[in-house]
Amino acid sequence: MKILTNAAIAATAISAVAFASLAVDAVLAQTKPDQSIVTKEQAPELKNSNVVTRYTGWKYQALYERVKKRAVLEEISEFLSPLKLKKKLIFETTSCGVVNAFYDPTDQTVHLCYEMLDWIENVAAVSPDKLRQIPDSPQRGLLPGVTRAEAIVGAIAGVALHETGHAVFVMLQFGSEVARVMIKGMFNVTYNWQAESPNISVAALADSHSLALQRGFAILCLAYGKEPDTFKDLAQAWLPPARQPSCAREYRQAENAFRKTILPYVDQALMKKVQQMQILRPDDSKL
Repeated sequence: MKILTNAAIAATAISAVAFASLAVDAVLAQTKPDQSIVTKEQAPELKNSNVVTRYTGWKYQALYERVKKRAVLEEISEFLSPLKLKKKLIFETTSCGVVNAFYDPTDQTVHLCYEMLDWIENVAAVSPDKLRQIPDSPQRGLLPGVTRAEAIVGAIAGVALHETGHAVFVMLQFGSEVARVMIKGMFNVTYNWQAESPNISVAALADSHSLALQRGFAILCLAYGKEPDTFKDLAQAWLPPARQPSCAREYRQAENAFRKTILPYVDQALMKKVQQMQILRPDDSKL
């Protein structure tokens, strides 16, 4: 069994989860999830001994309790079960003082800030007519066709996996319905993030990170390039027509890079089980 031998590669290799579906028959992504697999009690094999989860409380105690009860970090750990990591990777919910989420290579920890979770829950996932809008700025809140549950669960999962692997296509590993939830949640949150900072500075343009809404378009383009039928409605609603023709080529380029560098570090048998997981649960409709 091949094992990642470098800590930096180990962190980046989490993006491998994004493309593991490329090695599986395309039909698998369309099949209905097997309930005997997606139930946590019946799927003890979806574990990665090198993925550690840690909740901290303090300032956001109520949010801490809801996130922990929902088992958000445990679900992310299951998503990452196919990866062959040599060193520990820690997921932590914590207070950061700012709306953010980030990976710190010094302690190999993905920090999911309560400020970010709170902002998703109380801004990005709220109907626009219930928010105080910023004058002369794009409207904040839920985009048409995105439910509150999709906006919260899809965004949190997408942000966590993005920060883990710094790969915008990480959600494309899953079946079509799960992928749609993540794509919709991530696009909604990037749109709202950009809406709160409509004036783009030179420093922002020069930053090593692309602009929030650019990430949203890139995510959607890769998804549409991989499965045009599944994501056609979202592409037509949100992706500019001039960008759509290049999406298949963009996805093939990413696919080629993945096959050569990352696929050897993915347990494909476990990946098939992960592909049948569900992300939304019945109680999520009450969020």
